[in-house]
Amino acid sequence: MAQSKKPASGARKPGAARPGTSSPASGRPPARRPGKSIVNQKQTPWALIVTSVVIVIFAAGIVTYALTRGKSAATDTNRYTLPELAAAKKIPGLLYKVEPNHTHVPGVITYNTSPPTGGDHSQYWADCTGTVYPDPIANENAVHMLEHGAVWVTYRPGLPADQLATLEKYVKGQMWSAMSPYPGLKAAISLQVWNYQLFVDNANDPRISDFIGLLRHNDQIVPEPGATCSQPTFIQHPSTPGHPLWAPASGASGATMP
Repeated sequence: MAQSKKPASGARKPGAARPGTSSPASGRPPARRPGKSIVNQKQTPWALIVTSVVIVIFAAGIVTYALTRGKSAATDTNRYTLPELAAAKKIPGLLYKVEPNHTHVPGVITYNTSPPTGGDHSQYWADCTGTVYPDPIANENAVHMLEHGAVWVTYRPGLPADQLATLEKYVKGQMWSAMSPYPGLKAAISLQVWNYQLFVDNANDPRISDFIGLLRHNDQIVPEPGATCSQPTFIQHPSTPGHPLWAPASGASGATMP
Protein backbone atom coordinates (compact mmCIF):
# COMPACT_ATOMS: atom_id res chain seq x y z
CA MET A 1 0.00 0.00 0.00
CA ALA A 2 1.45 3.33 -0.98
CA GLN A 3 2.40 5.76 1.79
CA SER A 4 1.53 9.50 1.60
CA LYS A 5 4.44 11.88 1.39
CA LYS A 6 4.90 14.54 4.09
CA PRO A 7 5.75 17.98 2.93
CA ALA A 8 9.38 18.87 3.21
CA SER A 9 10.40 20.84 6.25
CA GLY A 10 9.88 24.58 5.68
CA ALA A 11 7.73 24.00 2.62
CA ARG A 12 4.73 26.35 2.30
CA LYS A 13 1.35 24.83 2.39
CA PRO A 14 -0.98 25.70 -0.41
CA GLY A 15 -2.86 28.90 0.45
CA ALA A 16 -0.43 29.83 3.19
CA ALA A 17 0.76 33.43 3.23
CA ARG A 18 4.33 34.34 2.60
CA PRO A 19 6.29 35.63 5.54
CA GLY A 20 5.75 39.40 6.01
CA THR A 21 2.51 39.42 4.02
CA SER A 22 -1.07 39.53 5.26
CA SER A 23 -2.86 36.34 5.69
CA PRO A 24 -5.92 36.02 3.49
CA ALA A 25 -7.66 34.21 6.25
CA SER A 26 -6.91 36.51 9.15
CA GLY A 27 -7.00 39.89 7.30
CA ARG A 28 -4.33 41.25 9.63
CA PRO A 29 -1.72 43.68 8.26
CA PRO A 30 1.74 42.35 7.77
CA ALA A 31 4.20 42.77 10.57
CA ARG A 32 6.58 45.73 10.11
CA ARG A 33 10.13 44.78 9.58
CA PRO A 34 12.56 46.10 12.19
CA GLY A 35 14.36 49.28 11.01
CA LYS A 36 11.97 49.96 8.15
CA SER A 37 9.35 52.18 9.98
CA ILE A 38 8.83 55.59 8.28
CA VAL A 39 6.87 58.40 9.92
CA ASN A 40 5.30 60.69 7.31
CA GLN A 41 4.61 63.92 9.37
CA LYS A 42 3.83 67.38 7.83
CA GLN A 43 6.30 70.08 8.94
CA THR A 44 5.00 73.53 10.22
CA PRO A 45 6.53 76.48 8.19
CA TRP A 46 7.50 78.59 11.23
CA ALA A 47 9.91 80.80 9.32
CA LEU A 48 7.20 81.81 6.85
CA ILE A 49 4.70 82.48 9.66
CA VAL A 50 7.11 84.68 11.63
CA THR A 51 8.06 86.66 8.50
CA SER A 52 4.41 87.24 7.63
CA VAL A 53 3.61 88.46 11.14
CA VAL A 54 6.54 90.90 11.08
CA ILE A 55 5.43 92.30 7.71
CA VAL A 56 1.85 92.78 8.92
CA ILE A 57 2.99 94.59 12.11
CA PHE A 58 5.36 96.81 10.12
CA ALA A 59 2.63 97.72 7.62
CA ALA A 60 0.16 98.47 10.41
CA GLY A 61 2.72 100.77 12.03
CA ILE A 62 3.20 102.72 8.79
CA VAL A 63 -0.56 103.11 8.29
CA THR A 64 -1.07 104.26 11.91
CA TYR A 65 1.76 106.80 11.63
CA ALA A 66 0.39 108.20 8.38
CA LEU A 67 -3.13 108.53 9.77
CA THR A 68 -1.85 110.17 12.95
CA ARG A 69 0.23 112.71 11.03
CA GLY A 70 -2.65 113.41 8.69
CA LYS A 71 -5.04 113.96 11.58
CA SER A 72 -2.54 116.20 13.37
CA ALA A 73 -1.93 118.29 10.26
CA ALA A 74 -5.65 118.62 9.65
CA THR A 75 -6.20 119.71 13.24
CA ASP A 76 -3.45 122.33 13.03
CA THR A 77 -4.88 123.75 9.80
CA ASN A 78 -8.50 123.68 10.97
CA ARG A 79 -7.74 125.84 13.98
CA TYR A 80 -7.83 128.75 11.52
CA THR A 81 -11.07 127.60 9.90
CA LEU A 82 -13.14 126.27 12.79
CA PRO A 83 -16.92 126.62 12.41
CA GLU A 84 -18.60 129.54 14.14
CA LEU A 85 -19.30 129.00 17.82
CA ALA A 86 -22.97 128.43 18.59
CA ALA A 87 -22.75 130.93 21.46
CA ALA A 88 -21.29 133.58 19.14
CA LYS A 89 -24.32 133.33 16.84
CA LYS A 90 -26.46 134.60 19.71
CA ILE A 91 -24.69 137.99 19.75
CA PRO A 92 -26.75 140.28 17.47
CA GLY A 93 -24.75 141.84 14.66
CA LEU A 94 -21.67 139.68 15.15
CA LEU A 95 -19.82 138.97 11.89
CA TYR A 96 -18.00 135.70 11.23
CA LYS A 97 -15.56 135.28 8.35
CA VAL A 98 -13.08 132.44 7.94
CA GLU A 99 -9.48 133.66 7.60
CA PRO A 100 -7.43 130.59 6.62
CA ASN A 101 -4.22 132.42 5.65
CA HIS A 102 -1.66 132.82 8.41
CA THR A 103 1.77 133.24 6.84
CA HIS A 104 4.46 135.66 8.01
CA VAL A 105 4.79 138.20 5.21
CA PRO A 106 6.98 141.32 5.19
CA GLY A 107 5.65 144.69 4.09
CA VAL A 108 2.16 146.10 3.74
CA ILE A 109 -0.70 143.61 3.27
CA THR A 110 -4.12 144.21 1.73
CA TYR A 111 -6.92 142.76 3.89
CA ASN A 112 -10.50 141.93 2.98
CA THR A 113 -12.00 143.37 6.17
CA SER A 114 -11.40 146.70 7.88
CA PRO A 115 -10.14 146.41 10.53
CA PRO A 116 -8.80 142.96 9.60
CA THR A 117 -9.93 139.85 11.47
CA GLY A 118 -7.10 137.58 10.38
CA GLY A 119 -4.91 136.62 7.44
CA ASP A 120 -1.21 136.86 6.62
CA HIS A 121 0.69 139.18 8.94
CA SER A 122 4.00 140.55 10.13
CA GLN A 123 6.39 138.31 11.99
CA TYR A 124 6.39 140.91 14.77
CA TRP A 125 3.20 141.01 16.84
CA ALA A 126 1.76 143.98 18.69
CA ASP A 127 1.85 143.75 22.47
CA CYS A 128 -1.54 142.68 23.81
CA THR A 129 -1.04 142.59 27.56
CA GLY A 130 -3.84 145.05 28.22
CA THR A 131 -2.15 147.76 26.15
CA VAL A 132 -3.91 150.99 25.24
CA TYR A 133 -2.19 152.60 22.26
CA PRO A 134 -2.71 156.37 21.88
CA ASP A 135 -2.04 156.23 18.13
CA PRO A 136 -3.04 153.86 15.30
CA ILE A 137 -0.96 150.70 14.88
CA ALA A 138 -0.26 148.72 11.71
CA ASN A 139 -2.78 146.07 10.71
CA GLU A 140 -0.02 143.57 10.03
CA ASN A 141 1.22 143.62 13.63
CA ALA A 142 -2.27 143.70 15.09
CA VAL A 143 -3.36 140.62 13.12
CA HIS A 144 -0.46 138.66 14.56
CA MET A 145 -1.71 139.38 18.08
CA LEU A 146 -5.17 138.20 17.01
CA GLU A 147 -3.52 134.92 16.04
CA HIS A 148 -2.31 134.65 19.64
CA GLY A 149 -5.87 134.97 20.92
CA ALA A 150 -6.13 138.70 21.63
CA VAL A 151 -9.16 140.93 21.26
CA TRP A 152 -8.41 144.19 19.45
CA VAL A 153 -10.68 147.09 20.39
CA THR A 154 -10.62 149.91 17.85
CA TYR A 155 -12.46 153.22 17.74
CA ARG A 156 -12.92 156.10 15.34
CA PRO A 157 -10.78 159.13 16.24
CA GLY A 158 -12.86 161.79 17.97
CA LEU A 159 -14.78 159.37 20.18
CA PRO A 160 -15.94 161.29 23.32
CA ALA A 161 -13.65 161.06 26.33
CA ASP A 162 -16.23 159.37 28.55
CA GLN A 163 -16.69 156.57 25.98
CA LEU A 164 -12.92 156.16 25.64
CA ALA A 165 -12.73 155.73 29.40
CA THR A 166 -15.44 153.05 29.25
CA LEU A 167 -13.57 151.12 26.54
CA GLU A 168 -10.32 151.32 28.46
CA LYS A 169 -11.92 149.49 31.36
CA TYR A 170 -12.34 146.46 29.10
CA VAL A 171 -8.71 146.57 28.02
CA LYS A 172 -6.27 148.22 30.40
CA GLY A 173 -4.40 145.64 32.45
CA GLN A 174 -6.33 142.74 30.88
CA MET A 175 -4.15 140.08 29.26
CA TRP A 176 -4.96 139.22 25.62
CA SER A 177 -6.29 142.74 25.03
CA ALA A 178 -5.24 145.84 23.10
CA MET A 179 -6.91 149.06 22.05
CA SER A 180 -6.08 151.69 19.46
CA PRO A 181 -7.72 154.40 17.32
CA TYR A 182 -8.56 153.39 13.74
CA PRO A 183 -8.95 156.16 11.14
CA GLY A 184 -11.75 155.59 8.62
CA LEU A 185 -13.67 153.16 10.84
CA LYS A 186 -17.24 152.83 9.54
CA ALA A 187 -18.73 152.73 13.04
CA ALA A 188 -17.80 154.44 16.28
CA ILE A 189 -16.27 151.24 17.70
CA SER A 190 -15.33 147.80 16.45
CA LEU A 191 -13.96 144.69 18.15
CA GLN A 192 -11.89 142.00 16.46
CA VAL A 193 -10.64 138.51 17.28
CA TRP A 194 -9.54 135.93 14.72
CA ASN A 195 -12.52 135.28 12.37
CA TYR A 196 -14.95 137.42 14.41
CA GLN A 197 -15.93 141.11 14.36
CA LEU A 198 -18.53 143.37 15.95
CA PHE A 199 -19.39 147.01 15.13
CA VAL A 200 -21.21 149.16 17.70
CA ASP A 201 -22.07 152.85 18.01
CA ASN A 202 -21.67 153.33 21.72
CA ALA A 203 -19.17 152.17 24.36
CA ASN A 204 -22.07 151.29 26.67
CA ASP A 205 -23.48 148.73 24.23
CA PRO A 206 -23.86 145.45 26.24
CA ARG A 207 -22.70 143.42 23.25
CA ILE A 208 -19.14 144.64 23.89
CA SER A 209 -19.07 142.77 27.18
CA ASP A 210 -20.64 139.69 25.54
CA PHE A 211 -18.09 139.70 22.72
CA ILE A 212 -15.05 140.09 24.96
CA GLY A 213 -16.31 137.67 27.59
CA LEU A 214 -16.91 134.93 25.04
CA LEU A 215 -14.15 135.34 22.49
CA ARG A 216 -11.09 136.82 24.18
CA HIS A 217 -8.46 134.03 24.22
CA ASN A 218 -11.15 131.39 23.84
CA ASP A 219 -9.43 127.99 23.59
CA GLN A 220 -12.01 126.89 21.03
CA ILE A 221 -11.02 129.55 18.50
CA VAL A 222 -7.43 130.61 19.29
CA PRO A 223 -5.27 129.73 16.26
CA GLU A 224 -2.08 129.52 18.35
CA PRO A 225 -3.04 128.52 21.88
CA GLY A 226 -0.30 129.12 24.41
CA ALA A 227 1.46 131.84 22.38
CA THR A 228 2.54 134.86 24.39
CA CYS A 229 0.97 138.29 24.09
CA SER A 230 3.97 140.07 25.54
CA GLN A 231 6.09 142.18 23.19
CA PRO A 232 7.61 145.01 25.26
CA THR A 233 9.66 146.49 22.43
CA PHE A 234 6.49 147.05 20.42
CA ILE A 235 5.18 149.23 23.22
CA GLN A 236 8.41 151.22 23.08
CA HIS A 237 8.49 151.40 19.27
CA PRO A 238 4.97 150.75 17.92
CA SER A 239 4.43 150.50 14.19
CA THR A 240 2.13 152.82 12.30
CA PRO A 241 -0.30 152.13 9.43
CA GLY A 242 1.60 151.51 6.24
CA HIS A 243 4.83 150.82 8.14
CA PRO A 244 4.50 147.42 9.82
CA LEU A 245 7.49 146.23 11.79
CA TRP A 246 9.11 143.10 10.44
CA ALA A 247 11.88 143.20 13.02
CA PRO A 248 12.50 145.22 16.21
CA ALA A 249 13.22 148.89 15.55
CA SER A 250 16.87 149.85 15.49
CA GLY A 251 18.24 150.04 18.99
CA ALA A 252 15.31 148.18 20.57
CA SER A 253 16.20 145.44 22.99
CA GLY A 254 14.41 142.50 24.52
CA ALA A 255 12.32 141.66 21.49
CA THR A 256 10.73 138.23 21.44
CA MET A 257 10.47 136.98 17.89
CA PRO A 258 8.07 134.14 16.95
